[in-house]
Amino acid sequence: MENFVKSRLINTALKIEFDKAYINAESYALEFNKLTQNDEDPIGEWLRLMRAKKGNLEGENAIILELLVEIYRKIESLETHIEGNTKDYVPLENKATIHTIGHGCFAILDSNLSENTLYYGRIELPTFPTRIVPVYFIYHSELAWIEQIHTRDEIEWDGYVAGKERALIRSLKLNKKASDDK
Repeated sequence: MENFVKSRLINTALKIEFDKAYINAESYALEFNKLTQNDEDPIGEWLRLMRAKKGNLEGENAIILELLVEIYRKIESLETHIEGNTKDYVPLENKATIHTIGHGCFAILDSNLSENTLYYGRIELPTFPTRIVPVYFIYHSELAWIEQIHTRDEIEWDGYVAGKERALIRSLKLNKKASDDK
């Protein structure tokens, strides 16, 4: 644990549900793997296969295609809601707010996590589209260190952290410029 590299921490507010991993290890592992296959919907699977066949679908058409897929998902979500079907997740004991994030780590607001204990959690990541990111993490030295995350989710996580870092840098530059102009 002592060889962790310090990560720059950025303020945020993300929802997380979590529990100790040993509580329901088999169910958590099944859900973790199921959530890997994020594109459970047929249109998402089709989009993934098209990217695999044709490369990264660049240009304006890719943006339009992404928007159409997201509209399709929203309509499907509304249809599911109207029919009374809901997405069932494995129940997790604790709900909290992540107040700072970094590359490979985060800090939970008002948590009573046990030191050096493995937890399973689901984080609501506000990307486009909003994603539920399953993670295994170990709490150590007041930070939750991500032990296991799917590759695609890790890319989204790091992109979100980098975006928050850029926003912070822009904010600091604007504040400095405003104070210099006074």
